[in-house]
Amino acid sequence: MQVWRSTIKNVLELLNELDPYGLTPGQPDGAPQDEYDLEAKPIAQRLINDGVITNAQVDAIWLKWFDEPLNEVIGMEATERFVDNLNSLPTPTTPSGDIS
Repeated sequence: MQVWRSTIKNVLELLNELDPYGLTPGQPDGAPQDEYDLEAKPIAQRLINDGVITNAQVDAIWLKWFDEPLNEVIGMEATERFVDNLNSLPTPTTPSGDIS
């Protein structure tokens, strides 16, 4: 459970920094701190399961929630930097199936 929580926390921090829609999560006049939580969970799941995530996988997650890939929102270069940052997070390790 600790691996899941820490991975979600790290992914959510990166998403909040990226803030592709300018919602300023966690700020006084912004969206709630967990605004991007629904997107963070499948990203974290992929990182835990595979150890890495690709641009295409992030775009697919974004497409599911926003009907557009992330690279169309922030550009390919920014998406690549974001994915690099995700893949630079500490490598989560957990026994198979222990991510709840």
